[in-house]
Amino acid sequence: MKEKRKGIFIVLITMFTRVFIGIITYICFVQPYVWEYTLETFSPPYLTIQRIVNAKGIILCREKVIESPVSGVIMKVKSNSMRISKGDTIAIVLPTIEDYKSYIGKVNSITSYYDKAIEEKDNIIAGKEKEIEKIYEDLNKESELLNSLVANKQDVAEVLNKINELNSRINSLKVEIENLTKELEVLKREKLLRLADLRQNIISSNIKVISDRSGLVSFCIDGMEDARNIVIERGSEDNLNIDSLLRESKVINDGDPVRKGDIIAKVIDNLEQFILLEVSLDGKSPIEHNNYNLNIDGKDVNIEFIKWVGKYPRELWLCKIKSPYYIGPRRVSLNINVGTIEGLVVPRNLVKQEGERYFVYIVNNNYIEKRFVNILGGNEKEVVIDNINRGELLFVD
Repeated sequence: MKEKRKGIFIVLITMFTRVFIGIITYICFVQPYVWEYTLETFSPPYLTIQRIVNAKGIILCREKVIESPVSGVIMKVKSNSMRISKGDTIAIVLPTIEDYKSYIGKVNSITSYYDKAIEEKDNIIAGKEKEIEKIYEDLNKESELLNSLVANKQDVAEVLNKINELNSRINSLKVEIENLTKELEVLKREKLLRLADLRQNIISSNIKVISDRSGLVSFCIDGMEDARNIVIERGSEDNLNIDSLLRESKVINDGDPVRKGDIIAKVIDNLEQFILLEVSLDGKSPIEHNNYNLNIDGKDVNIEFIKWVGKYPRELWLCKIKSPYYIGPRRVSLNINVGTIEGLVVPRNLVKQEGERYFVYIVNNNYIEKRFVNILGGNEKEVVIDNINRGELLFVD
């Protein structure tokens, strides 16, 4: 019995020893060579790819603010975004709110009188048109009756008289409608003339606000007009915050009280447009500041560099827009193709970030190496990086 137990024990010890030796052998001599072939890796090719930079910015135009010459109540003569010439009256200033209300009361009185008269004429015309429709229905019935009488060789004199009477009535109604339509047009012209006369009288009898230049008039003021003009004339500084150049606008409305010197409008020079862009560079490789083609609101435009400041990873560009289209001051977000770059190309998702530095994982002999690299340029899908060699394998995480 003891010999049997001893034999079993020896067998178990022998099996355990063999398994242990097999595991150690695998770990020490097999696994270091096998794991390289079980990892997913990527070998960067040498290619030429497009360079795309992301940019946000604002469209700029020269703007001339217009101040109220006196205190009072504003009434606009020109509508927002209307093209005006130098010397045009864009608004007037009435002495008091009561004067403005009095004018509006007169406008409402004239409008109400003529609108009522026009509505009455419209209703009369509509009634006569319905009467014509009814007569045409009767005329069809009489025509069917006439055909039946002719087919049966019966007397048709009475029916013919009836048809003639109906046609005569239709012609008479058409003449009445024509005369009423003329009267309606007269009423509409009278309404417009009386309103125009009333408007001209109040304009001529109050203080005028006159533009000293041509352009598009705007009654939306945000207080940053001078700051934007300075950027156009002097260029941008490296620490400029683009978002600070556009604020929520105050809209000047008819009947608003104003004080002497208050800004009530501005004239936008729509013949020259500029764009200020905050550009997130695609990499450390320098780009050429050439003219670039952009697409804004589905319109193809060209930008011409005036000035640029900054260094990687951010630059500010001030450019002139060369385009027949008027875009107008507002924010934009763009992807700009700035050319190409060649080198070892890797998918952007294989490049990891640690603080302000970038790195990749390289499969190097029996271990994975964390290697810091620079992004030289590229786009949202792939980039060219340095500090790697042809033939090296990147670990795909």
